[in-house]
Amino acid sequence: MNRLKWVAAGIIIVLLLVMNLLIFDKKESAAIEAPRLETTLSKERDFSKKHEVTGIAYSKNTFDVYRNDSLGSIKEIMVNSGDTVSSGQTLVTYENNEIEKELRTLKREKEAADVRADHYSSQISEWESELSSFDEEKDSAEAKVRLQEQLSNAELQEELAENESSVLTDEISDLEDRLDALSVKSPADGVVSEVNGIQDQKPVLTIVGQGNFELKAEVKQEIAGFVKTGDSVQIDSPDQKKKLNGTVQTVLPSEEDQTFTLTVLVEDEAAWVEGQTAKIIVSEKLAEKAISVPKKAVLKDDGIKYVLIIVKDKLYKMKVETGIEQNGFVQIKRGLKKDQAAVLNPSPVFVSGQPVFKK
Repeated sequence: MNRLKWVAAGIIIVLLLVMNLLIFDKKESAAIEAPRLETTLSKERDFSKKHEVTGIAYSKNTFDVYRNDSLGSIKEIMVNSGDTVSSGQTLVTYENNEIEKELRTLKREKEAADVRADHYSSQISEWESELSSFDEEKDSAEAKVRLQEQLSNAELQEELAENESSVLTDEISDLEDRLDALSVKSPADGVVSEVNGIQDQKPVLTIVGQGNFELKAEVKQEIAGFVKTGDSVQIDSPDQKKKLNGTVQTVLPSEEDQTFTLTVLVEDEAAWVEGQTAKIIVSEKLAEKAISVPKKAVLKDDGIKYVLIIVKDKLYKMKVETGIEQNGFVQIKRGLKKDQAAVLNPSPVFVSGQPVFKK
């Protein structure tokens, strides 16, 4: 009985030793296993600051239509202020009584010539029908000759009437062209901005063409100092669904002290009205091609900033000097180069030389 107790006790001791060895081995393996860390690459990035100024729209395609006395007297102004017009659309018509009278006469003469041509065409059909049914045995030869003469005369008269109608058509077309030349047509697609009617020294009306609009804004010296001709800007107008592109044309001193006139050409096609306001968004370049990392890659310890980088599966703590913070990114002025693997959300317990893996 005692022997069995000793055997059982020995078996239990052996099992405990084996289990202890297994547990110790697992703990040791866990202790030396390298952690897997989420990383990012340091990249070059431009940092900029946006400024908004209010600009006023001016058309570069403004057309004034003045009275032309050489064409006669104005008959009718065909458009009103605010109307949208197309290129070639008639804006103003002039009166010329002599041309209109002659045109009416020619149209009456052409109508008469067309009536005669139709009349003789009907006679030709009639004589041709009678000749086709002519009976040589029953009808006399004189009757046939008479029908042939009537047919020939009808054909001649039809030809004369058609020729006259053709000549009159050409003359009518020429007169209509002359009358058409007495009207003033729109030189471009646009909007009628002003109708003054018949007044001395003033245009009859003004057309503001579409496209080629520019915005002018008064800006302070601090903005004029970094904006230059050729810079790209964005334009935000309440009347447009999306921002438009623009290009800086000039930045010139204005009459007021310490201010400058910024002129921007609107590059995109859009419906504008002269005098309309819009926001001009200009970018001030704070840093170009600056090395940067996400803000959550920077570790601060005792007032000193670090970035943990991974080189050949080992962790290294790099002291860095930071600059601009913008949109979740931080400028690294010193301490990193481009395309280095930096750890995101680093822990202060990590030490240099520690084995790690990238996720």
